[in-house]
Amino acid sequence: MSSWSRKSTPVARGIAVAAVTGACLASAGALAAETYVQPQFDLRVEGNDNFDLLPDGTPDGDVYGFIADARALIGIATPRSETTLRPRLRLQEYPDRDDLERIEGFLDLRSRYEWQRAEFLFIGRYSQQDTYNTETLGGEFDPLDPNYSGNADVRRSLVGETRQRLELNPTFKYELTERISANAGLRYEDVNFDSDGIEEHTDYEFTQADASLSWVLTPVSDFGVGTYVSKYQAKDDSTETDAYGAGIGYNYRWSEVTGLEARIFYETNDVSNFTPVRSEESTSGLGGTLGAYRKFEVSDWRVSIGRTYIPTGDGGKAESDLLRLQYRRSLSERLAFNGAGRYEKRNSLTETRGSEDRDYARADLSLEWFMTPTWYLQGGYSYVWQDRESASGDADNNVLFVSAGYKGLGRQRR
Repeated sequence: MSSWSRKSTPVARGIAVAAVTGACLASAGALAAETYVQPQFDLRVEGNDNFDLLPDGTPDGDVYGFIADARALIGIATPRSETTLRPRLRLQEYPDRDDLERIEGFLDLRSRYEWQRAEFLFIGRYSQQDTYNTETLGGEFDPLDPNYSGNADVRRSLVGETRQRLELNPTFKYELTERISANAGLRYEDVNFDSDGIEEHTDYEFTQADASLSWVLTPVSDFGVGTYVSKYQAKDDSTETDAYGAGIGYNYRWSEVTGLEARIFYETNDVSNFTPVRSEESTSGLGGTLGAYRKFEVSDWRVSIGRTYIPTGDGGKAESDLLRLQYRRSLSERLAFNGAGRYEKRNSLTETRGSEDRDYARADLSLEWFMTPTWYLQGGYSYVWQDRESASGDADNNVLFVSAGYKGLGRQRR
């Protein structure tokens, strides 16, 4: 069996499973439903001057590539429910680099159902990617879930290595009174790495359960307090981490398109290592996030900054300080500017095990010109920089790209 066929099989299997799940969730409100489909595809050519992000660079890092990206936004809406499914396939071809996974697959699902006093929300994600792309994320916000930041959970990409990731996140809200609501949520992640027999990263499972109470202070603001527990489990039984914490949150919305979200929490992580000998270690610390967004007539922006404790493929959890921002502006009826930035500092949570310390930044700038209401041309520049603790210095990569594509007309979500 060819390498392409062997590696693409998990993509098809994951997409099929998630598609069936989405169909089942959507069927509950299928009667008298409004449906829509918004297809999109993009053909891109790019050039890199230090693709491998090596401190001194190499001639092999000066490469160009071709990328085809196809996706669709499929939605079903009723007066009480709304389900959105987003399948996506990404084909990348770098003539001078045959070590990258050529095809990547994604499937995102968001389903919401409302009762008179309750609301259920389910978010699911599946992806199979080359680990190079998982660790060079940008600052763009996902319109389906703006609070989702992605997770660069590897210490460094390995030649030919892929990552399969499944995340399920159901939440339930019940209004106890007109002002007080009870909330419960569950987050489950299953992550597997495939490096053709070379074990560089650790497969893991991560589960978190939380409960909270929220109060409506005014028609435009609310306050919440809650607690949570989580467990990180390495699949090779080398380590596990039990965590618990509590936090408070505050949201203020000037309008449907302008608002502020803040959260602060305190978390304790109890780490147990079982190889080469059993050892115990405990750490505690503060974390929190602050986000704001606003939409004007011809522009909009969103920013998020904070510290969280994330599961990784390095055999444990890590402390992550993350800043993301995005700004979009229509320069004319056909021309639009888009800029996004990301800065992330990741440190090992413990001295015994954990991720390699890393500073990372990326900036993306582009201009998009619509030839018709659906067909467009795009060109831009990306700057990628990183500094690893084990490297002899920092490294950067300059990327120039042009693309052409089609974006179907459909409903827009904030």
